[in-house]
Order: sequence, then structure tokens, then C-alpha cells
Amino acid sequence: MYRHLFRNRWAALGFVAMMAASAISLVGTEEGGGMIDEAKAELQGQKQDFENQAAELSKPTSSHVVIDAGEFEEDVSDDDLVDPGTGEDPTPLDDGALEPVPDLDPTPPEV
Repeated sequence: MYRHLFRNRWAALGFVAMMAASAISLVGTEEGGGMIDEAKAELQGQKQDFENQAAELSKPTSSHVVIDAGEFEEDVSDDDLVDPGTGEDPTPLDDGALEPVPDLDPTPPEV
């Protein structure tokens, strides 16, 4: 394929000019940066933004709210604050025995 390209000098000159322009746009010149420098600068900016966001998230925050005692309008007794604990009584029976299990039918079900 390259033989057909270089048979015509104008096609060869166009190919070389296109390759030079591509290299300049990719790498850049002394005055201006190319696409590689732009991508590097953009990645550095994104990295800095990420580090700033991570620093903000890692700052300790106060998760509790302090309430001034003067904000309450009425006094609450201790009995109102304690949960009565409804449910089954966990204390064992007097003789230490467990409650009897209801009689179950000992015959296995027919298959």
C-alpha cells in the first residue's frame, strides 16, 4: 500500500504534512500544549477536586444536638421516662422447673 502512496510526489508530500500536523496536535509546540498536555492538566484538576471533596467528607461533624434545659415547658417525672417492660415474665418458677409442655400426639404422620 505504501508503494502506491509514494508513486505520486504530491500524495507523499500530503501524507508527510498530515503526519506532521497530527504529531504537532498530539504533542504540541513550545508555545502551546497539545492534546496530551491538555489531558494531563484536566486530570490534575479532577484529582485536586477529588482530594478537596475527600477532605471535606473526612472532617469530623457533630452528630448530636445539644438541647438547653430551658427549652422544656413542663417537667417530666422519672416514671414517665421508664419503659414498663411489657411481655413475658423472664423469671423462673418458684420450684425451678420449666412450664410444662402441652401434650403432643406421639404418633408420626402417615406418609
